[in-house]
Amino acid sequence: MHKCSASDQRSTVLPNLYYARWFGMPIDMWLQHILSIHFDPVIGSRYWLQKEKELRIDARRDISSLDKLCLLGPMAEEDLRQYPIEHFIPRIYLENKENLIVGETAGTTGLPKVTAYSKNEFLISFVEWFRYIAAYRNFPKGVNWLWVGPGGPHIIGKAVGPAARSMGSMDPFSIDMDPRWIKKLKPDSLGYKRYLSHIVEQVLDVLQHQHIGVIFSTPPLLMKLAEEMNAEQRMQILGIHYGGIAIGKEQLKRFKTEFFPNAVHIAGYGNTLFGLCMEIDESEDFDLDYYPPGPRMVLHVVSTKDGILPLKHRLSQVVEYGEKGQVVCHRLDESFFIPNMFERDEATRIAPTKKTQLLGVYQDGVRNPSLLQELREGARQGVY
Repeated sequence: MHKCSASDQRSTVLPNLYYARWFGMPIDMWLQHILSIHFDPVIGSRYWLQKEKELRIDARRDISSLDKLCLLGPMAEEDLRQYPIEHFIPRIYLENKENLIVGETAGTTGLPKVTAYSKNEFLISFVEWFRYIAAYRNFPKGVNWLWVGPGGPHIIGKAVGPAARSMGSMDPFSIDMDPRWIKKLKPDSLGYKRYLSHIVEQVLDVLQHQHIGVIFSTPPLLMKLAEEMNAEQRMQILGIHYGGIAIGKEQLKRFKTEFFPNAVHIAGYGNTLFGLCMEIDESEDFDLDYYPPGPRMVLHVVSTKDGILPLKHRLSQVVEYGEKGQVVCHRLDESFFIPNMFERDEATRIAPTKKTQLLGVYQDGVRNPSLLQELREGARQGVY
C-alpha cells in the first residue's frame, strides 16, 4: 500500500473532492473508522452486530487491517434480498432517514438487492467521482445529455441528472427502460424486439428535434442506437459515457473509430451496491482499465482455480498483477458496509499507474471485466 500521508495524497486532488474525508486516506485507517460505527453496540447496524455474535469475534479488535476482513467471511448475497434495509444501516443514521438515498439492483443474478447511501456518499460516489475524471479527460461541458436507461429504483437513473448538471448541462433528456421487464423477454422474441424498437424510436425522435452532445447508455443499447442514427447525428456527439454493463474491447473500438469518432469516450464499471469505478486513462489498445475511488471502495481479484463458489479461503487467494480472476468488492461506507462480496465478473488485476497516483488514486484496479464464463448461460443480462 502507498505509504505517503493522507495530507500528501489530498494535495493532488481537485478542491471539490476535499469534503470526501476518506479520499486519499490509508485504507486500514478508514476501515477502522467504518468498523467503529457498524460494530458499535449502541449506534451500530443490527445486521453486523448479530453477525459478530454468530462468528464469535470482536470485529473492532480482531480486524486491524484489510487483510483481516476475511474474518467476516464472504458476504451473504441473499441477506441483501431478504432482510429489511434498516438492518444494515447503523442506528445513528436511521435517526435521519431523510438523508438516505435507496437503490436497488436490476436482478441480473436473481431477485433485486437493496442498499442505501447518505446524500453525501451518493454525491461523491456517483457524481463527483465521474465529474473529477470527466474534467481530467476534457469531457464536453455545457452540452445537452441524452440518457437511455433505467430510472426508478436504479441508482444509475438517480445519478444521471446530477452528473449532467455537474458538467454544466441541464437535466438530461431521458428515455426510460425497465431492465427487470426486458430480462424476462427472450432476445429473439417478438416482445423483446418490440420493446427495443420502442426505445430506439423515442431516441431518434429526440435526436431529430434536439441538439444532443452527450449520450449516456449501456453498450448494447448504444450499439442499437448507433446503427439507427445517421452519420450527421453521430458526428455531432462529443461525449459518450458507458454504464450498466461492462463494455468489450471490440465494441469500444467500433464506437470510437466507426460510430462516434468526434467524442470523448469514458466508461464506468460498478453497480448499485458499491458505486462507480472510472476509466481514468484511455488505452491505445482499447483495454478498459478501471479504478475505484479509494478507500471507500476496494477491489480484489481472486483465483478461480477452486471454482467460483464464495468459499472463505478464496478471499486470501489474490492473484498477481497481470493475472485474471474473480472480482471481489468491499464497500466501506459509514451508512452501509458490504465486505467480501464475490462479484459476477472476472477481470485482470492491475496496479495503480503514475498518472492515477497523481490524481490521488493509489489502489489496485481491474482490466477488461466481463461476466464470469460459468455464469454466462444462466445470468439475465441483455441490455443492462
